[in-house]
Amino acid sequence: MGDIRSTSRLLEDYQRHIAQLEELHALLHKRLVAARAEWASLTEGERVPGPPTADTTVPPARGRAERARTAVMEIETAIGRLESGVYGTCQRCGAFIALHRLRQVPHTRYCTACHDLPRREEATT
Repeated sequence: MGDIRSTSRLLEDYQRHIAQLEELHALLHKRLVAARAEWASLTEGERVPGPPTADTTVPPARGRAERARTAVMEIETAIGRLESGVYGTCQRCGAFIALHRLRQVPHTRYCTACHDLPRREEATT
């Protein structure tokens, strides 16, 4: 027969984990609202861009709008991962992503080691 204290401990851990997921879910939604608002403010009055032209310069507002659009997509994808049960695991190595990292960058797809990996590979080449 299992020890009641270990069952109690498992329940406490589960409840703590659920609370952390709820905190991160709220943070993702807060950031999504902010990113959508920024994107909307930067693209207000613009038409959908057509095919590239000979002019390759991108106005600063357009660059910021593209970053805001990318942030919206990344946050929406993170919410999808959370809802499907795979949020918080590194998409490269499968390890759990540290809670402090998720609080800093809740839409991250990589643990710290894998996030830094491309930079380390570039530095050695």
